[in-house]
Amino acid sequence: MLGNVARHGEQGVSADVTRVVVIGAGGHARVAIEALADSGFEVVGCVSGDGGGVPGLPCPVLGRDTEVAALAAAHGATGVFVAVGHNRTRQRLQTAAEAAGLVPVNAISRFAMVSPSARVGRGVLVAAGAVVNAMAQVGDGAILNTRCSIDHDGVVGSFAHVSVGVATGGAVTVGDRALVGLGSVVLPGRTVGADATVGGGAVVVEDVAPGATVVGVPARRTR
Repeated sequence: MLGNVARHGEQGVSADVTRVVVIGAGGHARVAIEALADSGFEVVGCVSGDGGGVPGLPCPVLGRDTEVAALAAAHGATGVFVAVGHNRTRQRLQTAAEAAGLVPVNAISRFAMVSPSARVGRGVLVAAGAVVNAMAQVGDGAILNTRCSIDHDGVVGSFAHVSVGVATGGAVTVGDRALVGLGSVVLPGRTVGADATVGGGAVVVEDVAPGATVVGVPARRTR
């Protein structure tokens, strides 16, 4: 079930946004393109930094990301999705695309679950198996990767990345551009600060300071 999310014709996205160009042409883009199709969008093609792409993309690579506005217009696309894993780069590219007049849309897998009471921004990926529970909030450009869970009253900041298989307890806050690594666990009520990194498999039992990197069980700050 999908609640307050910016999908085709829903909150945050004009009903006339049907065609989308994807910025990024790697494996992450393949995941996003499938989720965009689930969300009712037609992907006209991808752009990338060097104009190339990985094998198996289900759409053409149109050119370089510096030309995204012109390429989108040439193919009748008014929407954009940034399929780039690096948080600051994704933020920069989405901000530039918006400034050029493109509308960020969400890529939400049909196999994801988003509570009707959750609030989701724009340019968000919710991958297969991900769960966003009651009253959670997800900022613009965030990645909620495969089988991660954002429990009740959780907050995921803008352009953060909650990786594959992450489990967060209730009322967890993940700051802007933070990275919560694959398979890690964040205990209820804890905060992962902006630009922080939680290493794969870590168990966060105390708040993580902004910009810090923590690893291990329990998670400890690296030197």
